[in-house]
Amino acid sequence: MDRNALFNATLASLVAASVWALSSLGEARLDVYVSVLALVYFVCLAIFRPSRGFFDFPAAALFLAFAAIVAMRVISILYGA
Repeated sequence: MDRNALFNATLASLVAASVWALSSLGEARLDVYVSVLALVYFVCLAIFRPSRGFFDFPAAALFLAFAAIVAMRVISILYGA
């Protein structure tokens, strides 16, 4: 099987499993979903190394969203809000 097809199939199944698991646990915060989905994407990207013919925009967007979420959490912990 092609690496790109295997990457897409694995990513789709892990995203579905992650969303199902989080919703089964009763999680309702959007930042948790975005963080978990970003981690799933980067793990699949590191394992399968799919070929990219252009800049990986989803990776950049997920990294920026993850960094913003972590920064907001750290600020809220430091300032006690």
